[in-house]
Amino acid sequence: MDLFFVSGNRHKFEEISKILKKNSIHLKWKKMFLFEKKGLSLKETAKAKAREAFNAIGKPLIVEDTGVFFEAFNNFPGAQAKRFFEELGFEGLLKKLEGKPREARFETIICFTRNGKKFHFFKGVLCGKIDSRVHNPQKDVLPYEKIFIPNGFNCTLSHLARSKKNEFSHRAIAAAKLVAFLKKASQK
Repeated sequence: MDLFFVSGNRHKFEEISKILKKNSIHLKWKKMFLFEKKGLSLKETAKAKAREAFNAIGKPLIVEDTGVFFEAFNNFPGAQAKRFFEELGFEGLLKKLEGKPREARFETIICFTRNGKKFHFFKGVLCGKIDSRVHNPQKDVLPYEKIFIPNGFNCTLSHLARSKKNEFSHRAIAAAKLVAFLKKASQK
């Protein structure tokens, strides 16, 4: 099966592509920066992105939206994680967490649409904590991976090989649910 992944983020494409390829689903990247309206939930953002993407390419596709939820900030920044990081950077972010609980979680929503009218959502969650320093600052990974330590590990996501991360990450969990859905749908 061929499926488009519409996103401006190469890292997310590569991660999801490797997971789906193991299940005979070929993902094609359509590089496109999709509008993210401030104040929407992950699910609402993913649906809006999927609708915009389908209107642009008219093919079955998936989009993805990921948020980071800090216990210390009552689950903020959530869906606004990218904007929050761009405003504060690592220094400002870690300063805000000084002396506060460091528990956090990633949540990913993958939205699939075949026709731009019906949307299916697949959620993955990864719990952990935010470290007090930045690891692998020059490594070409998503910023929060340099400070997020998943439960059960003593290192940040940035220390792990992509293949290891793809065994348990929030994105891997959501992608596995998508695979199960697509397999079931193809058997009908």
